[in-house]
Amino acid sequence: MLSFLFIILFTRLLYIQVIKHGVYSSLAEKQHKMFIRIEPRRGNIYDSRNRVLAVYLDVPSVYAVPREIEDKEAAARILAGALDMEKSAILVKLERDNYFAWIKRKVDADVTKKVKDLNLQGVYLTSESKRFYPGGRLACHLLGITNIDNQGLEGLELYYDNVLRGEFGWRRTYRDARRREIVSYQEDALPVRNGQGVVLTIDEIIQHIIEKEIEVLVETYRPKAVSVVAIDPQKGEILGLANYPWFDPNNTYNIDVTSMRNRAVSDSFEPGSVFKIVTASAAIEENVVDFDTQFFCENGTYAIYNRVLHDYRPYGKLSFREIIEKSSNIGVAKVADKLGKRKLCAYIKRFNFDRPTGIDLPGEAYGIMRDLSGWADVDMTTVPIGQGIAVTALQLASAVSVIANQGVLMRPYVVQKFLNEEGAPIKENGPKVIRRVISEESASKVKELLRGVVERGTGKQAAPDNYSACGKTGTAQKVRPGGGYYQDKYIASFIGFAPYDNPKIALAICVDEPQGKHFGSQVGGPAFKSIMEKVLAYMEVQPDKRI
Repeated sequence: MLSFLFIILFTRLLYIQVIKHGVYSSLAEKQHKMFIRIEPRRGNIYDSRNRVLAVYLDVPSVYAVPREIEDKEAAARILAGALDMEKSAILVKLERDNYFAWIKRKVDADVTKKVKDLNLQGVYLTSESKRFYPGGRLACHLLGITNIDNQGLEGLELYYDNVLRGEFGWRRTYRDARRREIVSYQEDALPVRNGQGVVLTIDEIIQHIIEKEIEVLVETYRPKAVSVVAIDPQKGEILGLANYPWFDPNNTYNIDVTSMRNRAVSDSFEPGSVFKIVTASAAIEENVVDFDTQFFCENGTYAIYNRVLHDYRPYGKLSFREIIEKSSNIGVAKVADKLGKRKLCAYIKRFNFDRPTGIDLPGEAYGIMRDLSGWADVDMTTVPIGQGIAVTALQLASAVSVIANQGVLMRPYVVQKFLNEEGAPIKENGPKVIRRVISEESASKVKELLRGVVERGTGKQAAPDNYSACGKTGTAQKVRPGGGYYQDKYIASFIGFAPYDNPKIALAICVDEPQGKHFGSQVGGPAFKSIMEKVLAYMEVQPDKRI
């Protein structure tokens, strides 16, 4: 009898260990082996002096292996209290997939401790990376944000997402009888590829100076919005770019979507008198005027093409130089009439107002410019003074940079180089010439005109104390959605550059619906002065103010 039982046991053992060895080994391995997706580390973002603007942090996330949980309803109830979640939401996650389910991702230290203390079977913690912006809202519109999966949603994070994100990997791991991960048995089934870092053209200090000045504008004039763009006119490098309203990219749950719009790049508007630099440049390049050419400015009221043009003050005869310095609408319209539609339209296109600048940021607006075939005679009284055409703050900064850069238009850009995981450069961007817009001689003459605006004309409040500067004021009535213009809503702007002889920075400042004062000279001018004085001093540019 014992011999018979021994034969039965031996036969069963032989069947399990030899004949069914593969089957049971596979079952055992399935019980102890699992694959965990490894998230790549998103590349850091640095300013031009290698200060960190965006970085990854390792944070815990809670996940479950539902097949290991016997009572999913009970587990969901217990987890709901620890994670401050609805039980039903957790239960859906547990029943959706048998092998892997995120329960709550990127949790804080308090939640992490609670989960550890629960010690629930089938519920685990793993490490993920989370985007963090050390400067808070600093350069928020330029940097953008990512979602919980570290995918770029706005700004540079979106535009360079494929570079910054990297590629996922998979880790094969084993657990012991208590379902604890056996560290010594971890191995990469598919290696992760971390994202590349990027170094920007912007300078954190310059960005901070700009944003502090925007705070002053907001406190003083309570505007609807503000945009400021700072650019190196000789290279096209964006040195700073900021908008108001702003947002905190570290707190994406409470962001007003409208505050995320990068208005400097995506919002177009009628520019008003700052656009007169285009008309002036074209007139000088085509030799239809010189500084002393006289125009009668109709004592402030000019009826033409069923439209009445007005100047802020009544002027009689003015030279071309005085027309620009005093920003006479009537005078500029008469200059444009000598130039003609076709030539004016051609120069508007040469300044790139008919297309995007090509900056490496998402959502750039084209602006609005009618084709020459659609121009009526009356357009020659509006477009030359910045009405009937829409542009962005970035386009204005790019245009005034043409004058600062001896007549050459550069492509604006934000990223100067890409870094590998070790921080070594692997690819670089650099200055790119788009075209020569006007001759060096013509640019020099326009520059002289714009210095006159700051020294003697409407831009006197923009004059820095220690540096010579060039610029142009603009005060544009806002367009009504149904046509016509508001009588009480304006965009106040100022564009310019400094120092005169060797410009280091060009600025465009646009203030939407300032309250109280609304002229570009009053609102944008002082902001230009303040930013220029601080930035040039920071850049250690020697003062050059003429005594």
